[in-house]
Amino acid sequence: MKYIYLFLFLLAIGCGNSQEINLQKYVLAKGYFFKGDLNNSEKIFKEIYEDDSEFEDVDLHLIKIEFYRGNFPESLELIESTLERGRWNQQALAFKTRIYLLNPEKKDELLPLVEKLLKLDSSNIDALLLAGKVYTIHNKISDAIIVYNRVISETDRIRSAHLELSKIYKNLGIKENAEMHENSAKRYSDFTPNEAKPIKEAVLNKIKSKRK
Repeated sequence: MKYIYLFLFLLAIGCGNSQEINLQKYVLAKGYFFKGDLNNSEKIFKEIYEDDSEFEDVDLHLIKIEFYRGNFPESLELIESTLERGRWNQQALAFKTRIYLLNPEKKDELLPLVEKLLKLDSSNIDALLLAGKVYTIHNKISDAIIVYNRVISETDRIRSAHLELSKIYKNLGIKENAEMHENSAKRYSDFTPNEAKPIKEAVLNKIKSKRK
């Protein structure tokens, strides 16, 4: 039965104009993406991108796919192209920051990146979490504490913010605060975007291996 639906879908694609065809392909690619099928998702997104590089958020999805695969140079190339066109600035800069965090040689470029992120939206949870990480790396501990507390003030269900604060206070020798945030972290699950949950373990392991 599923082959009949696929046949009908492909037939419908063949009967529409370029905009309609791209929309139908986009729906199919998004479905693959949320299932964690990055190969089929990328293939279709690229077809759309070659026809219309600014169709919906196709360029952003390609950035994410290359990132999840651990193909950071390819992801960065797409990020730079997207930023040059003034598209998805917040999300593109966030992925650029994540990639630079994995590369010790880019340490000095991290602070300007998170400053741009916070300037775009100082209440964005992803931006605040990334800023906290960068501030900690640069030993700007007071700034790190401020942004992590801002995350918790927005929603105290962000486990990673509690964990980072626990580490900071432990290093500062403030045992009571360290234990408080450690206990808070135990009550909550990690904050993970819904779209990242179905990504295969092998993909996530590849990203982790880049940090070593």
